[in-house]
Amino acid sequence: MIDRRTFLAASLATAVPGRGARAAGSDAADVLVVGAGLAGLEAALTLAEAGASVLVLEARARAGGRLWTLDDVPGRPEAGGNGIGSGYARLIDRANALGLGLVDVRERTEFTADSTVIGLGGELIPLPQWEGHPRNPHLPEHRARPPWAVSFAALRPYNPLPDAAAWRDPAMAVHDQPVASLLTRAGWSEAALRLAFATNPSYANSAHDMSALMWFHIFRNAELMSAAGPGAFAIAGGNQRLPEAMARALGDRVRFGTVVRRIEDEGRRITVRTADGRAFRAAHAIVALPASALRLVRIDPPLPLIQQEGVDLLPYNRVFQAHFVPRRRFWESDGLPPSMWTDTRAGRFVALRYGPDRREVTSLVAFVSGFEADALDRMAPEAATAAIMADLATLRPATRDALRPVRTVSWARDPFAGGAYACWAPGQIARFANTLPQPFGRIHFAGEHTAAVARGMEGAMESGQRAALEILTT
Repeated sequence: MIDRRTFLAASLATAVPGRGARAAGSDAADVLVVGAGLAGLEAALTLAEAGASVLVLEARARAGGRLWTLDDVPGRPEAGGNGIGSGYARLIDRANALGLGLVDVRERTEFTADSTVIGLGGELIPLPQWEGHPRNPHLPEHRARPPWAVSFAALRPYNPLPDAAAWRDPAMAVHDQPVASLLTRAGWSEAALRLAFATNPSYANSAHDMSALMWFHIFRNAELMSAAGPGAFAIAGGNQRLPEAMARALGDRVRFGTVVRRIEDEGRRITVRTADGRAFRAAHAIVALPASALRLVRIDPPLPLIQQEGVDLLPYNRVFQAHFVPRRRFWESDGLPPSMWTDTRAGRFVALRYGPDRREVTSLVAFVSGFEADALDRMAPEAATAAIMADLATLRPATRDALRPVRTVSWARDPFAGGAYACWAPGQIARFANTLPQPFGRIHFAGEHTAAVARGMEGAMESGQRAALEILTT
């Protein structure tokens, strides 16, 4: 029986002509990979394991892309990809192969009645009082759920997808409609839509600019991931340890600080040109960038119009984070839980327990999304942090002078990210979800937005393997 490594090596021999005739030099490669996030690194390792010579070009000074552990904040919280489900088979296999351990993270950021208070309209509402509170706008069947859980519960019963791979099936295009359209027909008020989908939204800015079909895929993917078992995990020492280990496994084949500006398909080879004037050449290229970052790269000849439309228009969720360490335990002085879910510029204000003792708060983060993140992104980081602290002090006076700012993160203002994760608008899945991942000549595409089944970190791994196998099996 032929094993996977032998199969990949045999495939490579026909997929990359003239491998033995490459010019000597450390920059020579069969395949250029643009982007050292999980997708690009997994593609590079899959090719390298088959015997290909790869070169990874990364704009940042670090590996990981939108997976980023804040090592300079107490507890080392995650600014990007966080929980790893039991069903993240590709990611867990790679971590095991590289000798990385997993730790349970279910108690790090739990929102429970004991840990969280709701802050709406300038009022602090203990979670047990929420169901009967006059600020609760939801239908009777949803009133008992906390504000952050209503969106998931409300949409699940409408899910038409038979499995996690069906979301891109043309037969499902009829469901590629605004969430607001679906729920308005079910009796939802505009106030309920605003609270569930435009206040600290998980995706997009409101129920009007997110696709219900995307949510249905989220649900089926979550079911698939949880089928392997319960639990949420992280890489020991921080999730960024995984891409760092992946980059080390590639030896000297990763070039950091290399900003790609142009990719040229010359028929029998690819030329990648960088901002500092260098040119890299190979038989194939894998572009493992978010669509929002790919917009800054020129591809010649141009992509097909529908594929380019997807690159230009696919939205990415806005996320702004302000990280703090407590100067004092303000939650003990006012007797309320430390975390808050608010309608202020503080967004979801979460007490993190990333240390060995899960009873101790190591840091706090104002995790802000949607319209509020847009507003903060227009400010200087110091002004944004000051605005968050002012809102916190107004809503909860015990926080005044109790927080020391240590770090801000804006994924939308990062030119190599352009947002936190892909968020499909109504009509976009039907229009270009199947086109975005398609190879164009010798250029192949990876990234979580191109994955067919999985999402998030596992989706990035899936896409990297798929892009590598496209080259190996051509």
